Amino acid sequence: MVAWFVVIGIAGLVNIAAAPVILIALNPLQGLGFCLHHRWLAFVALGAVVLSLTGAEALYADMGHFGKRPIRVTWFGIVFPSLVLNYFGQGALLLANPGALSNPFYRLFPQWAIFPMIVLATISTVIASQAVISGTYSMTKQAMQLSFLPRMSVVHTSEQEIGQIYVPGVN
Repeated sequence: MVAWFVVIGIAGLVNIAAAPVILIALNPLQGLGFCLHHRWLAFVALGAVVLSLTGAEALYADMGHFGKRPIRVTWFGIVFPSLVLNYFGQGALLLANPGALSNPFYRLFPQWAIFPMIVLATISTVIASQAVISGTYSMTKQAMQLSFLPRMSVVHTSEQEIGQIYVPGVN
């Protein structure tokens, strides 16, 4: 996952360097102007922003396994900066080349890097999906302990790690 975030952050940074005009987007008045002039489109764009944050539930579920400090260090040190650089890099790419609209993420990379990026994306997706599944089991167990859900069978899959569980009823 660290490799994924570092690579996408670097790809974004390269494209920001090629079209630094994207940094104007950091001015809040630009966002306000967009909202005032493109009301419906601004509403849809804000909805997309909300959807881009839906991974946060897995982050909070993982806090039960790792604690607040490691999650905060990872989020603010790697994940957030990489995502910001990548999103700004996509914006810079689109400003420089509007024809990249069909797939701005993969167009950030040179042609030779497309297949390695697909492999890295696939590996990262598998890891992230496992984190969501583990988080779902963890949150279910916590909900049962708080009497928000009826009791279900919880199978401990590791003798060393108490948080490694499987809940067949959720599966």
